[in-house]
Amino acid sequence: MVPSIIARHIDPFVERGRADLVKEFALLFPFTFIMELMGLPEQDRAVFQKLAFGQIFITFDPGHGMEAVNKLKDYLTELVHLRREQPIGDNDFIHTLATAEIDGERLPDDVVIAFFRQLMTAGGDTSYHGFSNLLAGLLTHADQLEALRRDRKLVPQAIDEGLRWDGPNLFISRTPAREVTMAGVKMQPGDILDVVISSANRDETQYPDPDRFNIFRDNRRHVAFGLGPHVCIGQHLARMEMTIALNGLLDRLPGLRLDPEAPPPVIRGFTLRAPDSLPVLFG
Repeated sequence: MVPSIIARHIDPFVERGRADLVKEFALLFPFTFIMELMGLPEQDRAVFQKLAFGQIFITFDPGHGMEAVNKLKDYLTELVHLRREQPIGDNDFIHTLATAEIDGERLPDDVVIAFFRQLMTAGGDTSYHGFSNLLAGLLTHADQLEALRRDRKLVPQAIDEGLRWDGPNLFISRTPAREVTMAGVKMQPGDILDVVISSANRDETQYPDPDRFNIFRDNRRHVAFGLGPHVCIGQHLARMEMTIALNGLLDRLPGLRLDPEAPPPVIRGFTLRAPDSLPVLFG
């Protein structure tokens, strides 16, 4: 499914010789994959994606953020109930989860619905931001992009370096399950601890010249997907998507390079980070 989705999003601009790889590609393919996986009706997809984005705004715009959360919840509730009784095929993903049982009991509706809400954020937003940042790193380091074009075995380490160098998330927030003291600071359940994973990924004791994008560095371990028991369960899907997407671009866009007449890409964002656009030329 993923290769066909990647090809579908490259097709509209492949003969044009120029494109914006954020707006015309990276912003689209992760969400298309998830919506295909869920079997969403075509007429619902544009609104569904807007609501998925709207959830993220809850930190900065609680009113509109909660409106998006509630509308998405209502939509998914109706969809889960419908698909539980009327699957759209033998491999209906929503039907499979909606009828899954543990020890003879079905998963509660709120668990199933919360999973699909989170899927759009975790599988869509982070893949879009992470892949955009990887492209920005490669396009601003033409020698590394050319090395990657010549040797595709470098793709996995390029993806890891992109995630380390400027991953999609600056930080994650956590609260302790019990009273705990860390670095001399006592914290109670309910206290908010912001774990700045982007700082860990640029730890100068772990990475020589940590601010430099370098797909050839020896230590490519990072915490963009978390670490330990709470490591991201979707990381393998994200890597697969980015691998196919990157190879697709390299295969079909010869001479891929930044548009010299456009401003250089700037990665920005407080929680989720990515460049606003990546104007490129090719051919």
